[in-house]
Amino acid sequence: MPKFPILTIAFAAAALSSTGCDKLDEALMCAPACDNIQTCGDEVTPPTMDLGLGDIDLGVEAPSLVDCAVNCTSDDRVTLGYSNCQIECIESEACGDINGCWNVTSDVYARYCSVDTPPIEAAATESGDAPEVASGTVSGSSQADTIMDNPAVEASVDGSETPIFFGSSPPLLEGGWSAMGAIDRASNARPAGSPINTEICFYDQGTASDGSPEVSYCEKNNPMTATAPITGDGSDWTLYLEFAPTGSIIFSGSMEEGASSMADVDALVTYYHGLEIWEHSFTDWTRNGDCSCPF
Repeated sequence: MPKFPILTIAFAAAALSSTGCDKLDEALMCAPACDNIQTCGDEVTPPTMDLGLGDIDLGVEAPSLVDCAVNCTSDDRVTLGYSNCQIECIESEACGDINGCWNVTSDVYARYCSVDTPPIEAAATESGDAPEVASGTVSGSSQADTIMDNPAVEASVDGSETPIFFGSSPPLLEGGWSAMGAIDRASNARPAGSPINTEICFYDQGTASDGSPEVSYCEKNNPMTATAPITGDGSDWTLYLEFAPTGSIIFSGSMEEGASSMADVDALVTYYHGLEIWEHSFTDWTRNGDCSCPF
């Protein structure tokens, strides 16, 4: 996002006055919050939106004081973490607690912003029977349960109508895959038509010590390797790639045994610094054969 040479909040308000009363009101509303960020200095770390995987990031840099004045009055201010309730939070909280205004799981966030989100339920199966899940889990994976307990994920799954397949016996994803698609709907994120394009290598799919299924992975031309929870049953699967504290990507689809491709795999990107910041795509997956990490 381009940055503008606005040197003070007062100047921002003056500049915005020529664009209409709404913008001037926003500038006046933002001034105390941005002043608090300046006062707190390095104790405040505004959100980053770089997930570090695939061509799906919004490219927004962590705001400085000047950026706060611009971003807080931007048409995309909710995307950037400056919804009305968050602005009130930033203005009101002490320096050591302001970062909680950008953490939807925090008590600080809940004091100012509604987190009344519906719990995630399992997608229907072809048989209509509930799949078997690992003991002590809801979805089949304890790690997946934790990810889905995040209000931002609950809101994005509900709003995007992304199916989530429960179960502790997902199909085997091991090998290299290309995933390509485009956003079909979004909330406070990139517009429809924006691409998602990545190549991922999956390996060592198995179970954790508590019986939760998991798979290791890496992305092409990315040195990072990680292990992610995966749930599902039969041909249905849901994969949860989390990049805490920034956000997560959930892929959800169906794959017949031995398939070399998958169509219409749901891809849901959720950012954690506010509610209703997500984008959904349908992606087509093509198997690339054997792979090893890094690749």
